[in-house]
Amino acid sequence: MTGPTTMKVEDQIPGIQDTPKPTNGDASPVNWESEIQLVSSLAKLQELERKIHELRHVVPSKLLEPLATLSGQSGPSSITYADSPAHLRDGLDQAARSQVAEIDSFKSTWQGPELKPVWDHVESRIKESNGQILQPTGMWERDYDVLLEELLQAEKSKEQERLHEEEEAERTKVQSSEGGWQVVVESFIQRNVPGVRVIKGQGAPSLAIALSKAGIIFHIEGVKENDGPAVAEWHVSSRAPPGRVPTKMENSITECLNSRSRKWDLAFLLDMISSYADLKQTTCVKCNKLTNNSAQLPTIRRAQSTQPSQQEPRVFAFDALHSSCA
Repeated sequence: MTGPTTMKVEDQIPGIQDTPKPTNGDASPVNWESEIQLVSSLAKLQELERKIHELRHVVPSKLLEPLATLSGQSGPSSITYADSPAHLRDGLDQAARSQVAEIDSFKSTWQGPELKPVWDHVESRIKESNGQILQPTGMWERDYDVLLEELLQAEKSKEQERLHEEEEAERTKVQSSEGGWQVVVESFIQRNVPGVRVIKGQGAPSLAIALSKAGIIFHIEGVKENDGPAVAEWHVSSRAPPGRVPTKMENSITECLNSRSRKWDLAFLLDMISSYADLKQTTCVKCNKLTNNSAQLPTIRRAQSTQPSQQEPRVFAFDALHSSCA
């Protein structure tokens, strides 16, 4: 008769008697070929095991804590022990409720939606092996929480590199297109964005944008790249009427505009400026209020993560935020 095979814990997730059974639902399928998915699942199981060990030791000691003085033990200085049977009973009841809550919290995690796909996968693997469960050694070879963080960081870096390459390709295409920045301006004018008026500059790559409802005028000037024909980036300044200096709000908006990404992209900038057209009626996406506790309007703009890439002309959407909510 062949003895049980020994392997690392991460090579085999042991079945648990009270594992929740799969239920029919609309949950999206999990890609178990993904390294991040596997490591994430192992990290969750590793945390469960840590919590089990914690409950094994903490729960009994916490339950008996009110009896510490009766057995001649000294407890933490912050604990006031019972001076009567009634108080002792209250202490025991409170300790019991507290530890039951700890166990219920663990049970909720165990049976929660985050772990359900993991248990389903474990059960399917057990069925595939005809119930043969390989015996673990009881030791984790890796800290999967740390490994998961490393994988996520690598994935993030890879995604940032991909986006950078896409942006560079788009930048090259825009800067080499016939008509250059003037075509972008004409396309924007034809959209007739309410409350936004474009004032073309003379000769040099420059223009002004007037927001009639907000009462603000922005001047946009292109900075050419190494004295070449292409504009490397667009700089924004606020133009106050004669005799008036730009307000704190206007300066805040200008600062936000000049700290944007895609500084080479005039279409992006024009859409960003036009997002301030209804400044005095636009609420913050985070707190859903028009003004914050300092009576400030949401002057920060953040490009929405999902942007249409194939639409022509491309239109960018922005979320409004208070500086205190950003």
